[in-house]
Amino acid sequence: MKNTNIYVIHGYTSSNQAEWFPWLKEQFKNSPVKVDIPNMPDSGDPHLEPWLEHLRNNVLNIDENTIFIGHSLGCVTALRYILEKNIKIKGAIFVSGFINENPMVAQTEGLNEFVDRTLDIDRIKSLIPSRIAITAKDDDIVPTEATQKLAKQLDAELIILSSGKHFIARDGYTDFPVLLNEIQNLINA
Repeated sequence: MKNTNIYVIHGYTSSNQAEWFPWLKEQFKNSPVKVDIPNMPDSGDPHLEPWLEHLRNNVLNIDENTIFIGHSLGCVTALRYILEKNIKIKGAIFVSGFINENPMVAQTEGLNEFVDRTLDIDRIKSLIPSRIAITAKDDDIVPTEATQKLAKQLDAELIILSSGKHFIARDGYTDFPVLLNEIQNLINA
């Protein structure tokens, strides 16, 4: 197995110790795969520039074996960072993600900074050859239609689960076997 760096970018009001993140990190503890989950600053009132600056300081080992996983707001954050770095990676998985518009009930100035400039879709596709989006039909925070729109715009493989809501701990998501399977397929591709 090649050395793979996986960066998981969490979303709004979350942290690197929440949801299924610690479980995911544990799955790779005895392998050459390194899982890094930066704890994004002020996740209760996020702003784009501090989040990008945090990634600039903490997400450093990016190459053709790197995988990004975004959850919710972390998806558009990861896309903006990958575009900024302009380095081709192995792939990205977008969990309950959105692009170009904030579909959440929460509409803060900070949240809207993440979607106020359109993304260079063609460049994203050239930098991220493998793209996967995962959503649940019953997502009550980012409607499944928003993740479907992201998948369509990025030509990403779309996985729609019948349940799972927003894939967060309060919905019972402290592990995520479907995601783990997709990561392993991507690593071995």
